[in-house]
Amino acid sequence: MKLNNIDIRDIFFENIKKIFLKNNNFFILTNDADVFALQKLKNHPRFIDAGVCEQNLVNIASGLARKGKKVLIYGFCNFLCHRSFEQIKINICSMKLPVFIVGIGPGFSFSYDGPTHHGVQDIANMYTLPELQIVNLSENKLAHYFSRNILKITEPTYFRLDKGILYSKHKFNIYSNGFNYLKSKNKKKIIITSGYFSRLSEQLVYDKRLNDVSIIDLFNFKKLNMIKLYKIIKNYKKLIIYDENTKSGGFSFIINDLIVKRNLKFSKIKSICSPEKQIFIYRQDRETLLKDLKIDKSYLFKSLLKI
Repeated sequence: MKLNNIDIRDIFFENIKKIFLKNNNFFILTNDADVFALQKLKNHPRFIDAGVCEQNLVNIASGLARKGKKVLIYGFCNFLCHRSFEQIKINICSMKLPVFIVGIGPGFSFSYDGPTHHGVQDIANMYTLPELQIVNLSENKLAHYFSRNILKITEPTYFRLDKGILYSKHKFNIYSNGFNYLKSKNKKKIIITSGYFSRLSEQLVYDKRLNDVSIIDLFNFKKLNMIKLYKIIKNYKKLIIYDENTKSGGFSFIINDLIVKRNLKFSKIKSICSPEKQIFIYRQDRETLLKDLKIDKSYLFKSLLKI
């Protein structure tokens, strides 16, 4: 499969479809969400559309998993994470059931649907569940690897799955650390980011004016190698946290905790995150909304030049 010109959702769900058709023990459940790659499976007895009732959806998934079935749930991340939080906590996580929860539409990928669909608090919310792994699929190769090997995962896992072609020219160290490091020659400034914002950041660092900027792309939040992360970022003078989620709803607390525990000193720290409020701005494209909120790529570029 060529990964450099395919939507990340198609990569992920095409692999899931292949596993589903080969494995009679594998079930797919949804909350009335449509995915192009899975449309032909909708009448299959192991494909269950529970409708817009996320709590019941998770209950069904946990029951199947208790019977030894492999279960994947997909739907809009906001509805899965927030409406069914108690069911995920009690029925999946407390039992340590290997149910895969795929949240589509993270960040402002559904920019035209308002705060009901803006997935900007889910990371911190799901992080509070100790047994739940959180994987932010920021790149096509990551989506390919995790979807192709999903049956090897033995823990309850939440996948954040964006849309579009999110391809990086860099090699990804998928097997350890939980993050990838795109290193500049001049170690002055470092961006710590994740998901869709990782690709926006990467587009900028090819500019010669930003040849002193490195990037840390976090993708596996519960399996971050904090020692290695510390050893990298301690060598930089200036730190930028760039997160499409809010500061309270994203990964900022992980980095801030590391800074405090290790007594890290930077000449400057800047956070570029979604505002701490519900956004009632409706835009047809994501980039326009990001610009309205002053968290877009051009704002990051200007911030990197000034910092």
